[in-house]
Amino acid sequence: MPRLSAALVLAALVAAGAARAKTALPQGLGFLYVTSNVGTASGGHAALVADGVVYHLQNGDDDLLLLVRDGWSAFDLYYAGLQNRPLTLAMLDVAPEVTERVQRGFSRLYVEQELELARRESLRDDVRWLEAFEAGQATPPLRGAGLLAPERAGDLDALALRADLEARAPGSVARFHADAERALDALGESPDPGQLAELREALLAREAARALDAGYGLDPRALAALPADADEPLAPTEREALEGLVSSLTASLAKLLVSSRPDRGAPLLLTEARVLAARRSLATNHWVLLDAFSGWERARAEDDASPRAQEKRRAQASALVRKGRATLHGAALSDEANLNLLEEVAAIAARDGRADAVGSLSEVGQRKLPARARALESPHPSGDLAAALATARARLRDEDALMRARWGYDLVRRNCITELGRTTDAAFASPEEVAETLGARASPDDEPFGFVPFVFFERVRERMRVAQVVDVPNHRQDELERLLRESPGALTRLRESGAYTSSIYEPRLRDSAFLFFTDDVFWRRPAYGAANLAFALGYSVYGLGAAPFDRGRRLSAGLAGVLWSVPELAFQNVRKGSFDWAD
Repeated sequence: MPRLSAALVLAALVAAGAARAKTALPQGLGFLYVTSNVGTASGGHAALVADGVVYHLQNGDDDLLLLVRDGWSAFDLYYAGLQNRPLTLAMLDVAPEVTERVQRGFSRLYVEQELELARRESLRDDVRWLEAFEAGQATPPLRGAGLLAPERAGDLDALALRADLEARAPGSVARFHADAERALDALGESPDPGQLAELREALLAREAARALDAGYGLDPRALAALPADADEPLAPTEREALEGLVSSLTASLAKLLVSSRPDRGAPLLLTEARVLAARRSLATNHWVLLDAFSGWERARAEDDASPRAQEKRRAQASALVRKGRATLHGAALSDEANLNLLEEVAAIAARDGRADAVGSLSEVGQRKLPARARALESPHPSGDLAAALATARARLRDEDALMRARWGYDLVRRNCITELGRTTDAAFASPEEVAETLGARASPDDEPFGFVPFVFFERVRERMRVAQVVDVPNHRQDELERLLRESPGALTRLRESGAYTSSIYEPRLRDSAFLFFTDDVFWRRPAYGAANLAFALGYSVYGLGAAPFDRGRRLSAGLAGVLWSVPELAFQNVRKGSFDWAD
C-alpha cells in the first residue's frame, strides 16, 4: 500500500509542523481528560483515544451533540497548546481487538451522524430552492459548479483534455452530454417540487457536460494562491509526478463519463478541474492547486493574533507546503487522497496560515474537497409552490426534531461525557461484557455527578483497567520549564507568575483581566486570587469608561476576571490564559 502510506507520511509531516506535541501518544485504548479554562468547555472536557485518533463530542450545529474525530497532534495543539490546558491520559490494559471494536462503534456513530446531517442539508436546500422559485429569484449556488468558468470557454488545456477523452473512448463526451440533457428533460420543463434533489444532480451533470464540450477553463477564484516562498519552480520529480497525475485523473474522468451513478456531476467537475490545474502546473512550471476550502468556508472570528504570531503562522504554512511537495513524488501523487492533502495545505497557506477556515481548527486530513459554488440556470417547478414550500418546511422540521431527539445537547442528561461513555459501552453486547473487558462500564448514568468531566475521569482511573497514566503539560508549563533550565532561580519564577511581566504570555481580553497565574501554585492561590479580584474590579471600572470606544470588550474582560477570580479564593483554578500560536 505505498500510496496510502505516502498520505499518512504527509499527514504526519504536516501535523508535526503544526503541533507542539512533545508527548508520544501510546497505542491502544484510553480516556483523555482536558482540564478547565476560560472559554468553551470551561468545566473541562473528555475524549476517547484509540490508536492515535481522538474521538470527542462537541455541542455544535443547532445545539446538537456531534462526534468529532481529530488526530492526536491537532487535538494536542488546540487544547494543550492554543487553549493552554494540561491533559491527562489513562491508557487501558486491553487487547488490540478491543481497541478496534470500540473504534468501530465510534465510527458507526460518526457515519450515522454524517448521513443524517447530509439528509438535513438536502432538506434545507429544498426549502432554499423553493423560496427562490416562489420569489422569482436565482436559485442558490451549487457546490462544485464554480470550479470552472463558462466565460473561459475554449481553454486550450480543456480542449486538449476533451481530445484525450475522445481518443480513449470515441464519442463518449457527446453521449454524456446528450444523456445529461435527456435526464434534465425527463424532469420536464416544470419539474415536480418533490424532485429537487434529482434536479440539482441533473443540473450539475449538465454543467459538467457543457464544461467538457465547450472547454471551460479554471475559475481563478477556485485556486489557492501560494505564498512566494513556497512557490519555487517544479523539480524534475514533481513534473514526473504531475504527468502521472494527469494520466490517472484523465482515466478516472473517462470512467465517470460512462458510469451510471446518478451523482456523477460534481465528481466530474472536480476531476476536470484537477486535470486542468495539473496541466497548467506543467505549462507554467509552478504548482497550480485548487483551494480545498472553497465552498466550505464558515464565518471566521476577527484575526486578533499579534503581528509576531501572524508572521510565524505564515512562515510555518509555507514550510508545510514545501514539506508536502518534497514528500509526494512519483506514484504517490497519482493518488487523489494525497493530492487532496496538498490542496488542504495550500488552502491554509493561502489564508496567511489561518487554520480555522472550515472549523475551529482545520487539521490537514479533513478531506474537504474543492467545491467552489456557482448558481446555474434551472427550469421552474410546476404546481402550487406555496404548498410545496410548506411541505418542504414540514419535512425539515421533522428532521430537525428527529435529530434533536437523538443527539440534542442537555447539560446533565446528554453531554460530551454521557455520550462518550454510552457510545463506548454500546460497542459491547452487554453491560457485563463491558465490565469484564474494561473493568467497569464507561457510562456514568449510575452516578449523580457522573456527567462532570473530572468525576468521569476519576471513575475511569479508579474502576477501569488502567495500565498507564500520562500527563501532558500545557504550553506555558513547557515554556516555563525551558526558561528555568536556561535561567534557574526565584526571579524567573516571580517574573513568569505575572500576566503582565511574563516573557511567555501576552495578556488577551478573551482570557479575562487578571494579574497572576494560579494554575501552578496552591497555597498562594487565595492570595493571588484576591489580587486578581481587586485588579479585575478596577479593570471593570476602566472598561466601563472605555465601553463607548471598544463596544464593551474591556468591560466584559473585567467582569469575566471578577467571575474567574472567585474560585481562586477557595483554592480552585479555572483560568490559565491562552496563546495565539504554539510551537
